[in-house]
Amino acid sequence: MPVRFEVNGNSVSVDVEPRMTLADCLRHVLRLTGTHVGCEHGVCGACTILVDGAAVRACLMLAVQAEGSEVVTIEGLFQ
Repeated sequence: MPVRFEVNGNSVSVDVEPRMTLADCLRHVLRLTGTHVGCEHGVCGACTILVDGAAVRACLMLAVQAEGSEVVTIEGLFQ
């Protein structure tokens, strides 16, 4: 499925599987490896990112849910 959103100030358009998590999309498709996957249950917080200004566990959010959103990863905090 095509998904368009903004990551760290850059517009991106990616094709993802419907069940791909946003964490996997960021790490494996966009190569933003600062977002770590620890427990994969949203407990540890290693995958926390900002989506439209709110802290979100990227392992619990599907990539398709990011459509039209502004995403900031750890890499974007230091730009």
